[in-house]
Amino acid sequence: MNQDKFKHDSSHYERPTQKYRCGRAAVWGKPCEFGPHVSGKCGGTTECRPEKIGDRWQCRRTAIAGGPCDLGPSFDGTCNHSRPPCHPRRSLRSLRGIIAIAAFSVVIATIALMLSLGDGGKARDSIIEAGPLTGGHENFTGTEGCASCHTSHDEDAGDWFLSAFHEQEMTEKCLDCHTFGGDARRTHNSIFASKAITTECTMCHTEHKGENANIQMMSDSQCNHCHETQIDSFSKNHPKFSDNYPHDRRTSIKFDHVSHLTTHFTDQRYSEKAPADCIGCHAVDTADRAVRPGTFEKSCMQCHNQAIQERELVVMRLPEFEENLIDNDAVLSTCGPTIENWEVISENLSDIVEAVEAGDEVELPEYEEEEYESVSLEEASPINSFLLEVLIDDMDSYSEPIQELVLRLAEEGTAPLEDLIGERFNNQGSGRLLSGLSSELVKRIACAWAANLEYEAPAENTAGGWYGDALELRYAPLQHGDPVAKNWINFALHTKNGHLDDTEDYQSVVEEMQQIILDPKEGVGACTKCHAISNTEDGGWQAEWAYQPSNLRPYTYYSHGAHITMLNPEGVNLMDPNNGCRTCHKINEKSAYKDAFEQHDPNIFDSNFFPIDQTTCAQCHGEGQVKQDCQLCHNYHLSPGFDLRTVENEETMD
Repeated sequence: MNQDKFKHDSSHYERPTQKYRCGRAAVWGKPCEFGPHVSGKCGGTTECRPEKIGDRWQCRRTAIAGGPCDLGPSFDGTCNHSRPPCHPRRSLRSLRGIIAIAAFSVVIATIALMLSLGDGGKARDSIIEAGPLTGGHENFTGTEGCASCHTSHDEDAGDWFLSAFHEQEMTEKCLDCHTFGGDARRTHNSIFASKAITTECTMCHTEHKGENANIQMMSDSQCNHCHETQIDSFSKNHPKFSDNYPHDRRTSIKFDHVSHLTTHFTDQRYSEKAPADCIGCHAVDTADRAVRPGTFEKSCMQCHNQAIQERELVVMRLPEFEENLIDNDAVLSTCGPTIENWEVISENLSDIVEAVEAGDEVELPEYEEEEYESVSLEEASPINSFLLEVLIDDMDSYSEPIQELVLRLAEEGTAPLEDLIGERFNNQGSGRLLSGLSSELVKRIACAWAANLEYEAPAENTAGGWYGDALELRYAPLQHGDPVAKNWINFALHTKNGHLDDTEDYQSVVEEMQQIILDPKEGVGACTKCHAISNTEDGGWQAEWAYQPSNLRPYTYYSHGAHITMLNPEGVNLMDPNNGCRTCHKINEKSAYKDAFEQHDPNIFDSNFFPIDQTTCAQCHGEGQVKQDCQLCHNYHLSPGFDLRTVENEETMD
């Protein structure tokens, strides 16, 4: 018999959408032919009927009605054997409905019971207690209890009833305390072009597992659930590291390991000062994702400190003038008489005394003006020219502005210079650039220049800082990291050309000013011999004064601290000067390391070291060795944090 004819999609017998079905298979071993009706009734009894076959009578019945009759007919020719009728039975759909209604009724009854319990809800809470929270969450739910996360907990019966029909948004409650560097409902708090999955906190983190439960730990299978590339283990089928791993950007300091290790540290003049191993320059005591270089004082000072103090900055230089445009009377009134003036006065002193004693009007001697010859044969400092917007080699362009500035400096001290710097630096930074510069010193220097004389310092400058030297106002750095030197470099890097006329000549003034300040071979620009200059997001430049950690792999974590004191498989201690750090970090002597600093994109570089291959890590991290689960090296969340306002609110409530 073809059993497929009784399937629900081909048989009129099975009607899965109805409440009833006609069943008799348990008794007959065969299905019913008819029914059920809308009322649920099925077909009645089925009797055998006599039929004459040849010269004999037999009791017959169709197969669907029960099949052949074993006995009959009787002596009177009747067939009285019958099959019991088909009985209506509930369909599976109907049974499910009954069970669902029953379960719902139990839930409603339970809710009603809990809401009716007294004791301030303690009895109710004991019934629905899901288990203890972890210690961290328990500390922040002491005031509101379950309602801290489950908003329906302290509501009335209607809200409890409605909460059974929708899933509560738990992520919103998590975000009351937890913060992330992106959308918490996106994969890894970010939107990836290839695959962006909407997530909820409870997909990975479930509570009520006990005070000491670690609900942060995930299994590798959870990671594989979303990732298309299924990874069985790190040592087997983990994707290969990137071609330059772990070197994501060039270093902030231009320290060429190849030249230092192969040339400078082997030079007999410096060998005693050279570090014995890697940890001589790197701060392993604070090692984490990176082993940062030590301070200048610890690692570099022995060789480079003297050179820093010798790199001075010329802020102003008195240039050559064809004619004197400075009012001598104004100079005399502001600065007093010069030595030459006093000599003339002393020669006529007796006449002046007699006039005073006689009560006559005193007439000061007139000075014979000699033909003007400029005391300076130098060009103006590029910084002078830049601040005044004049050409360095054009005497007609700079004579009047510079002489006016000299007279103002003699009268006002540092104020005119501060104003000029403020105009060129968006009214900011003049205080930092001229920090420590005495107005009295500026007046003395300017008075000498206004009188067409070289400034003579009372003593030689041996301590550094601001000082005057004949025709120049100079600054000598005091030490490494000198703030004035750094601020002048920042001034040159951030200067925009828009405030000068858009001509080739004036653009050259800006370039000369920048060059004289940033030149790594001269002046304070020596700072840039070691500190890299890199592009900024707004198209400008910046000096990398401090260590710049890489943020290009925000989801990957590596701890040097956990590896520093361990032994590798060959038994070599990583602190060993010869084979320790170099077990993983192998120097590439052919790298074009210095070339990367000729341009300003920090992401274009050639590292001093060969990339680290995955096989290096797999020597230890493999099956049966050191753990290799996903969370050992990979973070899920981007920049996780904690909202401190929550802590403050808790303390206020306490």
